[in-house]
Amino acid sequence: MESDQIIWQQDADLCAENWSAMSDDSRTWVYFANRALSHQEAQGFLEGLEGFLAGWEAHGKRLEASWRLCGNRLLFIAVNESNAPATGCSIDTSVAYLRKCTNGWENPVDWFDRQSNLYKVGEKWCEASNSDFWALRKSHRISDETEVVNVVHQKMESCRRKVVIPFAMSWHAEMW
Repeated sequence: MESDQIIWQQDADLCAENWSAMSDDSRTWVYFANRALSHQEAQGFLEGLEGFLAGWEAHGKRLEASWRLCGNRLLFIAVNESNAPATGCSIDTSVAYLRKCTNGWENPVDWFDRQSNLYKVGEKWCEASNSDFWALRKSHRISDETEVVNVVHQKMESCRRKVVIPFAMSWHAEMW
């Protein structure tokens, strides 16, 4: 995708006040937006998300949840399941919230983009579809050292680490 659009906000790394207090075993969901949010959009989105998470429940029990937004594009939602586990219905509620929360925006966000790969060439962030990314790897334009955004996390422990890592250390290396 070639344009002047901001693909990844390099220094944008925001998290809820309780993020660092969450257990390393907290279950984590990762959502990747189809575009980077502006600073103003991120602030509005996060205010709404805070409200949603404050009332998020599973079978009448409040879920201890938190969030982190990286690059104004990669969203982590974590739940400490030692108090109350997330259930199918509560997970469905969070998915429904994320599908609708930006519908009123001029340029709504799709938090369920699974076809994009972000990588860095020099100081510039680039984006490629899965098939284009594979072609770039095969042609050696993406090397083991190329920085990529890692979107594969299951537990809070891995979300505390860097999300921008070398290709060789990412899930991409196993696939390609």
